[in-house]
Amino acid sequence: MGSYRKATKAELRRREVDQRDPAWLAWLAEMDPALETFFAVDVPDMPSDPFSADGVATAELAAIARFSSVEAVLAPENAAAADRFQRYFGEAFVRSFEGRWMNVRVAASASLDVFFDRRGCSPVVLCPFTEFYVDTLSQLLGAVHYRNGEEWTWVYGHSVNDYAEWQVGGRLPMDKWISLQAKKARRES
Repeated sequence: MGSYRKATKAELRRREVDQRDPAWLAWLAEMDPALETFFAVDVPDMPSDPFSADGVATAELAAIARFSSVEAVLAPENAAAADRFQRYFGEAFVRSFEGRWMNVRVAASASLDVFFDRRGCSPVVLCPFTEFYVDTLSQLLGAVHYRNGEEWTWVYGHSVNDYAEWQVGGRLPMDKWISLQAKKARRES
């Protein structure tokens, strides 16, 4: 299990600068064409609402069929397809849960994020009801590694519940929402 620590002021300043990085802005600019290719080539049998739980489940099964192993996901010849799967999964959170794309290196070292060297940025999604990023590379690797067709569905399903709870709770700013959730958890324990 991983650990969590608050970012330092220097890390937060660096994160702000990273959002203006030219490689990042170029990656974002390619979102629509990459998704068009994803729906036409990678997962042409998407349900009518591709950014739904059914769409996520369909895409996960397609990822498992497309990539035989974690090594296949990381192989240079599969980089474009792997990137499209990551874009799709992240965009499901953007469109379903008011998430926003961010350029945040979450891997402990550059060697753990081979895609960073290829594209020059580390795409993650941050939703307004949690302080944890949706790391699309880790999600793709997990789905392909476990091969059960339930990894993305589980994460997405929990986010459906968390998002609904946040909305009912008044759509508080993240720091206030996290504090309220922590107090609630202490009372329940």
